[in-house]
Amino acid sequence: MANFTSARDTAITILLDEPDRGLALPLVTRYRKPSIPVHVLEGGLAELAARVAAEDSEYVVLASLSSISVFDPRALLDQLPAGGEMVKLAVQKTPIETYAARRDRLAKLLSAHAARSRPGGRSRQYLFNDILFSAIDLIEELPGELLFQNDLMEFYRRNIWAIANCEGELFNRILSRLPALAAPGKESRVAEKGALKDSILASGVEVEGTVEGSILFPDVLVRRGALVSNSVVLNGNRIGAGSAVHNALLLPYITDAPRTGPNIGDNCLIGAKSSTAKNADFPSQVRDGITLIGTNVDLPNGFKAEAATYVGPGVPPAALRKLKVLRRGASIIGGEG
Repeated sequence: MANFTSARDTAITILLDEPDRGLALPLVTRYRKPSIPVHVLEGGLAELAARVAAEDSEYVVLASLSSISVFDPRALLDQLPAGGEMVKLAVQKTPIETYAARRDRLAKLLSAHAARSRPGGRSRQYLFNDILFSAIDLIEELPGELLFQNDLMEFYRRNIWAIANCEGELFNRILSRLPALAAPGKESRVAEKGALKDSILASGVEVEGTVEGSILFPDVLVRRGALVSNSVVLNGNRIGAGSAVHNALLLPYITDAPRTGPNIGDNCLIGAKSSTAKNADFPSQVRDGITLIGTNVDLPNGFKAEAATYVGPGVPPAALRKLKVLRRGASIIGGEG
């Protein structure tokens, strides 16, 4: 969106796999009109192939959100006529998950592979790991900046970087390229006994405890007596009273069901103030002492996750209650450590 909203003769559509349907409404309502259309691929790759075939453009650009970069779209549009039929882009000498393809060739490739995917499933794995990658004619370097690529630790670091650089030229140049928001969102609130220092709060955040050097995404709640430091807490997480979160990345907690209690229970301890530990199971993805809590995780009261640990999505709370402490560098996924 940042790269192409101002590009000439370019139309943008956000495509979601069926399992991600819940993201459609927030995306549709997030930006001012004319909004960027959001389409759910109920038919998977077969539907994507039909949509590509029906377009009248010469080229199609497909980008995965596992790779985020800011580049000059004019350079891409100027180079395409001299390029191949399937061009993988690179920024800062690093290939990224963004491809520019001639529309007719892309439609044929998608149609040929559509039988391998099931309707309603996730098309991304087939698309970026197989179809596009195997059809590359050349890799084209574009001027720009790579923000992160399929790396949760880089995602963590870039968000922490934003805290210190939110008034800087680079941060605001990137921000200025995004479409204007439809509305400022819900008001965020710091309670009378709450404290906020060197942090960024998104809309709908409530801080009753203390937040230091952290970014809190929309609808995060930090209850009384809780401390969040040097952490990135994504949408919907509720941190219970008396808990401490240090050097951690908490992935979103998204549900349509009514919620009364926190998903990070009372008196939990997540992460460590200082550590360089790596995760034993995922050393390249969970490292530098950062603790990772997966999507829609419920931690029971008093649970302790030490430095460089990983609690995966879908772990039953009963398994965590039994475990009590996840030791440094360990993981628990699906109920098994």
